[in-house]
Amino acid sequence: MIRFVFVMVAIVGSLFSASAYATGGDTATDDAKPFRPAYYACVKASGGVTAALNDCIGTEHDFQDKRLNVAYQKLRKSMADAQRTALRDEERAWIASRDKACAPDQAGGTGAMLDSNQCDLRETAQRAAVLEARLTP
Repeated sequence: MIRFVFVMVAIVGSLFSASAYATGGDTATDDAKPFRPAYYACVKASGGVTAALNDCIGTEHDFQDKRLNVAYQKLRKSMADAQRTALRDEERAWIASRDKACAPDQAGGTGAMLDSNQCDLRETAQRAAVLEARLTP
């Protein structure tokens, strides 16, 4: 029980501290502010309730995943066949790496799931940024 409370305090604390960096707008920005302001507002309004936090994470993940897929498709269209194959293989390797890095601790309970979901969100936003950066000359 103490571990669970500690994990929840750590997760919620890191999410709340990140909200201090949020600014206006409805797009993801830079590394200091990787998520949309609406995400940070949602986290703050959650009151630390696990289900509410997971809803915030899920909504932002949907946005970031779409962002990643749009960038991936644009990048793919700009490439020759061999480059597309390499990009596909790179993406498959990234997915496997993300899944391994973000796998929940099986003995961790709801705190571990929350941490896992947050990791998946963070990794997805970072990958979207990497792909978007490759689109610009």
